[in-house]
Formats: sequence, structure tokens, C-alpha cells
Amino acid sequence: MTTTPSTVFTAVAARVLAAPSPAPTGEGPGGIDWSRIHPDPSAVPRPDLFYTIMNGLLYIGAFAAAGALMAGLIAFGVGPIFGAHIVSDRGRSMMWKGVLIAFGVGSFTAIMAFLLVKV
Repeated sequence: MTTTPSTVFTAVAARVLAAPSPAPTGEGPGGIDWSRIHPDPSAVPRPDLFYTIMNGLLYIGAFAAAGALMAGLIAFGVGPIFGAHIVSDRGRSMMWKGVLIAFGVGSFTAIMAFLLVKV
């Protein structure tokens, strides 16, 4: 018997597209027995580890946001008083971008960790 690509494709398609066996007997949509699906808290190996990590992220995010605000304060508020000057406007805008990005990432991390722990 010679096999051609069309016969191989037909055989594979017939096998892949065959009806499932045994037939699903569930009540819900798609033949899934939804009464057998439920969360099992005992299946989670260490739930306290998740909360420990989230609490750590909460503090890291808060420190990052506070550090960004402090960096902006030092660079633009207190720095010129002590003689530190940013010569170019490009350098000044790059500093602001760094401060804003650090503040945004720190705030986002702290807020998400707080919500994940409290909800």
C-alpha cells in the first residue's frame, strides 16, 4: 500500500476529529460536571509563604516610593542649596523620569501587595 500525503492527512484528521469517548455526562455547559470542581485549601502546600512574600513586597514597594520621593527632593530641592547643579535640561529631565518611574513602580508594587494580602 502506498501512502500519499492526502491519505495520511485523512487518517490523522479522522483520528483527531473523532468524537470523545466516553461521552461527557455532566450537567453544566460543555459536559463538565461542575459539582466536582471546587477549591481545595488543603492542596496548597504553604499558604503562609504567599502572604510572607506579599508582605515583603509591600514594604519593598513603600521603601521604593519613599526613596524616589527622597531622591527627587535631594536632587531638585536641597541639592542646589549645597551647590549641586544639574547643568543641562536633558540631565534634569532624565532625573525626573527616573524619580517618577521609581515612584510609580514602588507605589504599584505596594498597592498590589496590600490588595493581595487584604482581599
